[in-house]
Amino acid sequence: MHLGSPPRPPPAEGSSSARTNMQRTSPTTPTRRRPSAEFSARPPATFTTCLDILVEGAVPIEKHDQSPSGSRKDGSLLSTSESKRAPRKSKTEAMAALNAHNNDQEEHEAGIRVKLRDGPPIRVSPVLDMSSVKTPSPLNRPSKPKERPFGLTDCPTFRPTAEQFKDPMAYIKSISENARSYGMCKIIPPTGWSMPFVTDTETFRFKTRLQRLNSIEASSRAKVNFLEQLYRFHKQQGNPRVSVPTINYKPLDLWLLRKEVHKLGGYDAVTRAKKWAELGHLLGYGGIPNLSGQIKNSYARVILPYEQFCERVKNSPNMSPHKFHDHTLKTHMNIQSAGKTSRTNGTDESMPSSPLTDDERELSSAPDEPDHKNDNVRPRRSTRQTSHDPTIPTRRPPTPSANGSDVEDRQSPSEVRAYDLRSEQRPLRGSQRHCEVCMKTDRGTEMLLCDGCDCGFHIFCLDPALSSIPKGQWFCHNCLFGTGGDFGFDEGEEHSLSSFQARDLEFRKLWFTSHPPSDADGDRERIYDGDPSTRVNAQDPTINRFGDVVVSETDVEREFWRLVQSPNETVEVEYGADVHSTTHGSAMPTLETHPLNPYSKDAWNLNNIPILPDSLLRFIKSDISGMTVPWTYVGMIFSTFCWHNEVRSIEPTLYGIVEEDFLQDHYTYSVNYMHWGETKTWYSVPGEDADKFEAAIRREAPDLFEAQPDLLFQLVTLMNPQRLKEAGVEVYSCNQRAGEFVITFPKAYHAGFNHGLNFNEAVNFALPDWLPHGLDCVKRYQEHKKLPVFSHDELIITITQQSTSIKTAIWLNESLQEMVDRELEARARARAMEMEEILEENDRPEEQYQCKICKVFCYLSQITCSCTSKVVCIDHVDKLCKCPLNKHVVRKRFDDMGLLDIQAKVAERANVPFSWRGKLDKVLGESARPPLKSLRNLLQEGDRITFPLSELHSLRKCVTRANEWVDQANTFLVRKTPRKRSTRKLRGRISGAEGTIIEEVEKPDHLMRDLYALVREVEDLGFDCQEIAALKHLAADAEETQAKAKELLKAVAAPKDRDAYIQECERLIAHGSTLNVQVDELLEVEKIVMREQLLKELEEDTNYDQLTLEDVRQLVSRARMCGLPPDHKHMRTLDIRLRAGEAWEQHAKAVLEKPQRTLEELEEAAQVQPGVPIDPRLMDTLRGEKEFSLQAVKDMRRIVDFAVDLENRCDSVLKNRYQHNEDSDIFLTMRQWRTYAKEHLTMFSLPNFERLEKQLTLHFRWLEGLPWYCRSHHAAHGKPILDDVVEATRPEDDLPPTDEYFTCICTNPVRPPAPGTVSDAVQCDHCFARFHGVCAANGGSCPFCDHQHWNGSIHKERSWHFCYLPTILLHAPEISKNYSEDWKQLEIIVHRVDRLCGVIGQFLSFASQPANQRPDYIPQVRHYMRKLYRIQFAVSPTPENSFGLDLAGLHRVLAGQPAPMRQKKRRRPKFVFGQDIDKDWIDGTRCICRGRTNYLLNYPTVECELCGKLYHGGCVFFPIDPTPGGNNRFMCAGPAYRKQ
Repeated sequence: MHLGSPPRPPPAEGSSSARTNMQRTSPTTPTRRRPSAEFSARPPATFTTCLDILVEGAVPIEKHDQSPSGSRKDGSLLSTSESKRAPRKSKTEAMAALNAHNNDQEEHEAGIRVKLRDGPPIRVSPVLDMSSVKTPSPLNRPSKPKERPFGLTDCPTFRPTAEQFKDPMAYIKSISENARSYGMCKIIPPTGWSMPFVTDTETFRFKTRLQRLNSIEASSRAKVNFLEQLYRFHKQQGNPRVSVPTINYKPLDLWLLRKEVHKLGGYDAVTRAKKWAELGHLLGYGGIPNLSGQIKNSYARVILPYEQFCERVKNSPNMSPHKFHDHTLKTHMNIQSAGKTSRTNGTDESMPSSPLTDDERELSSAPDEPDHKNDNVRPRRSTRQTSHDPTIPTRRPPTPSANGSDVEDRQSPSEVRAYDLRSEQRPLRGSQRHCEVCMKTDRGTEMLLCDGCDCGFHIFCLDPALSSIPKGQWFCHNCLFGTGGDFGFDEGEEHSLSSFQARDLEFRKLWFTSHPPSDADGDRERIYDGDPSTRVNAQDPTINRFGDVVVSETDVEREFWRLVQSPNETVEVEYGADVHSTTHGSAMPTLETHPLNPYSKDAWNLNNIPILPDSLLRFIKSDISGMTVPWTYVGMIFSTFCWHNEVRSIEPTLYGIVEEDFLQDHYTYSVNYMHWGETKTWYSVPGEDADKFEAAIRREAPDLFEAQPDLLFQLVTLMNPQRLKEAGVEVYSCNQRAGEFVITFPKAYHAGFNHGLNFNEAVNFALPDWLPHGLDCVKRYQEHKKLPVFSHDELIITITQQSTSIKTAIWLNESLQEMVDRELEARARARAMEMEEILEENDRPEEQYQCKICKVFCYLSQITCSCTSKVVCIDHVDKLCKCPLNKHVVRKRFDDMGLLDIQAKVAERANVPFSWRGKLDKVLGESARPPLKSLRNLLQEGDRITFPLSELHSLRKCVTRANEWVDQANTFLVRKTPRKRSTRKLRGRISGAEGTIIEEVEKPDHLMRDLYALVREVEDLGFDCQEIAALKHLAADAEETQAKAKELLKAVAAPKDRDAYIQECERLIAHGSTLNVQVDELLEVEKIVMREQLLKELEEDTNYDQLTLEDVRQLVSRARMCGLPPDHKHMRTLDIRLRAGEAWEQHAKAVLEKPQRTLEELEEAAQVQPGVPIDPRLMDTLRGEKEFSLQAVKDMRRIVDFAVDLENRCDSVLKNRYQHNEDSDIFLTMRQWRTYAKEHLTMFSLPNFERLEKQLTLHFRWLEGLPWYCRSHHAAHGKPILDDVVEATRPEDDLPPTDEYFTCICTNPVRPPAPGTVSDAVQCDHCFARFHGVCAANGGSCPFCDHQHWNGSIHKERSWHFCYLPTILLHAPEISKNYSEDWKQLEIIVHRVDRLCGVIGQFLSFASQPANQRPDYIPQVRHYMRKLYRIQFAVSPTPENSFGLDLAGLHRVLAGQPAPMRQKKRRRPKFVFGQDIDKDWIDGTRCICRGRTNYLLNYPTVECELCGKLYHGGCVFFPIDPTPGGNNRFMCAGPAYRKQ
């Protein structure tokens, strides 16, 4: 189908149904007869509503009492906020006049009613079958149309990896640069991520709103409103049967004609330019004689009088809406502004209610008969002339009808009460009405009352004035021009998900069966990502089949826009929009509802997104439904959400109640997730085209925006994407399917519709780049006097208080600066008016700092006065009260210095990275080789900045490499403290003086080539430091030293002056030692000097007899080092003495090493011949041994040593410093100490040993108190218990395994046996858990169900309670805590079991609530019971309780089995595996699959030879032999177990 094609006529069966079925009664669709309108030549109009499809479970929403102002039967009054929208009388009459039909057909205000289905309500299940809806599936790949309708481009689709998907805010930031220009984008989660749907479909119920598709489109509604105003005008001008002109048998489109005339400049401009014929061609007429005259005459006859009237009223000083009115009077001006109240509770100072409330309902309802003679259902005179008592209600006098009956007799009782109550509720100025023009109350007989607002007007005050009170209905100029201002969505019905699914599916099937898409309407060719397939591919989620009709997404999209633009085919659908998750619950798991579900903490959970670290909405102090708390949406076919951007305000509706439709979202981001269901099509306009979009939609329907400037705030208007593109607006689209996210960006307009039943959830969030958009939104609210959701200024202040990071300061600084400048400018204006100022440092409720005029939140300062509790902003200070301006008070939240201080701190933090970059640029710009010190300082400063600096990484690499070079350079430049080796002082010299110390300085580690390489390396590095110059100077100095050394080496052979030569060598050596570089030539010079010194000492000062053995060794070493020849006389002498001294040393050591030495041997070794050098320490040892050689002394000495060593060991043990290096047990070693001390050391006083002995006694007494202490072996066997506890208490094992075969009490799965083998598994008759035969034999009953496994009735080896173990651990002696492995094992057991105790306790507390006792938790209960079963001993915080017993009771509840009842004989029931007495499954087997596996329905079965039951061969893994007489003997597990 094409949008430009004429609408297709309704199906025949629909028309027949419309003639034979009764119309649904509704207060908003009154039953009436249409006036005849023979002038209409249009196709018959039809009306189809989904409400005609009756479904079980769909409950009509209870309407409030229709009596005026909500009066109850008991006489009490309801608030006007509870009232509903009344049908507009002139609208229905205008529609009837322009769309007339035969009176023998059943009619609706929108046309002939077409019922798609006539029959009893559709039966539905109370629980939604999730298999009947489309859910996320990676196997079903959607196809794509070759071209989208309207030629739109799809927005980008992103498929993040699992790593990218972890952080939603970071990922959205990363794609925003590409996606922002489209206004929205689609995100498909990675494989493996699947958000669970946790809504209880049985208890979940929601209310819907009704949407008439052809009333939503802007131009369509503007046309209806214009025709209604035109009809009203001509009717009250005395021409009630205004007809639509026809040209060449084609009705003239009056609205389009007026629109085109206005585009060309108006009636006079078109006439002067003679463009009437051109207008005819634009309207589709051609080849008609006198076309321009016909069109001009039609315009002048029908439209021009109305326009002239409108112009005259607007220019009239009396009728001007800007004329001053007394707000204490009931005037039309303050009535029309009713409902625009703030979120505060109503007070006596609030304005009157809206005229479109229940008390005017009857005035705007359709008449029963179109007889204009009796249209005056009440007198046009005020009742003031007959009654002046304000307490007496005045009734309307009955007006006789043509048949003699009174009109009042035909009125319902509610209508009579409505009129009386209006009179009672308006006793203003003594119950006397006043004229809205002159404000006078005189001449009541000439007072004309408006049928729309019930306000009074003198007939001579009107412009133009009237000569008499007109007959029939009369509307004042405001009601006449304000037609259509009450448009909105009526309430539908209350549904469950299953009832809504049934209605949607039936509506789709009937609609597309009667309106099948054709190849011309849909897409002929589709593109598939995977395997090419036909259009009817069942796996394609974009295709639906209704019998033989195949409907694609493009077919639905084209049909939707055809119905939206169809003037004669009205379709009404329901939409479950804006369902509060706070009252109905989120469809995603939360920590409150599903704490064990890992997705409750998932970052993409919509309950968590608004409060993520990077979302600014987390700084809002209260939860905002739909913004920080998700809303859910339940859509059906064709249900739509109109053009809007996320610009949230809280608006009262025309009925005085706050409608969530009018809640919009401050230009924030939004995220929408589809849990399941049919496709949702989205359209978006990027934020940069928002102004173009608003201009285009205003041009499309200027009358709507003139009457309602805030129309786009109300989410009730659509505009065709094709027309938007023609207006130069960029429009993009996407199809959202199950399991996909749609992200909308700030200020981007978006709209869309649903292809069928689906379930979506949405929430808002704000990234830092949103702040400027949020400020623009606040300004827009202020212009339109709309209520914002939160204070933008308060949000900024809260951010400054709660986030002090540099990252926050950078994006906050500009917005904060704007806020401070704006606030200080406002305060300056207030000070110019000489207002008093006060400071309040505590926050007030929002309603106490909201401007009563423009509704903006004045968080930082408000203007108030002592005469009122209201506040205003500085822009509306003159409208606060009548007091002089200097009597007003400026109430400030912060003083000026406080604001400036806040801004200065944020600006300082924000400037830190930029200041650092400036310093870096300056250092790099000043020199090609910047100083290393400056670079180091910048690096240290950058490390202190808690903000990512892109330049910091490169700077760090540079400084690190420079530091490495400097460290290498310092090894050359920094001289280490020389380690000197000196000879002993040579004693016995001839001079009698001590010899000098001969120093030998360590040689440097670095060579000259290393120095040169380091100098060359620094040339390639771009920095400067003092080490570079120092290293170059060192290289030059080393080269100079090397040259001098070479000169000295050349002069060695023939020295002229030996002493001078040696001194020169010594000076060069001393200088070379400061270089820290090894110069090879300098080593040779050093040998020369050392040889000269050694020879001089040996020849002059040495006394050989006084030299020790060590002295001789040093002299020999020096001689060899300096190259003294072996045949030199001193060298020979030293060698002889060295050999003699070493021989004596060997003999003395041999004597001392003997175990038994005699005094003679010691005496012999102590006698030394003269001239033999000795070791003095060795000689002292020989003399000491000679003095203490008695055996008794040796024995006593050994015992004392033992006693001292024992005391030292005991002291180390007591101070926890003893290191036990042996493999044996330390306490066994201590026992050996005690035994030895009692046998050999009783003669000594050993205080440390006595203290240790007491500790040992306490330790063994404590060890015997352990529950697992074995008195037979005198040991505690705690290792097996520790192993079981460690295995059962692993934190990563808190969740149950996902393998369905883990049903046994052990930790091994119960898997089917291998082919050809028989399984020993058994199954519990109560909970159907399967057990290994070995496990089931332990106790003979199901451990999950039988409480005797947990109450001590069945004996267990570990029959103690955990609650006593912490006490035992606490009372252990210190030596046990320090050295006992048993204590360490007990400590681990206590800590790990205590953690498990807390986890199980928390779960039991959660599961103790009846609402949380769901069978889903059975695997978790069994998992905990497996852990406790392995531990064996009772676990709970107190001895009176046992978690095992509690879990068993909970398991019985969750498994559907009642708790065991005590019999009369007090015999406890015993759970055993009994006889199988249950019925066979639906497939006739008793197989372990319970007959639920569809693919095994026709699978071969095998019969048990004992019980005769049938089993699937595949389920029990039995190889069935198909040959006749084959070996198919089989025995099931139940009889096999009982047989054992």
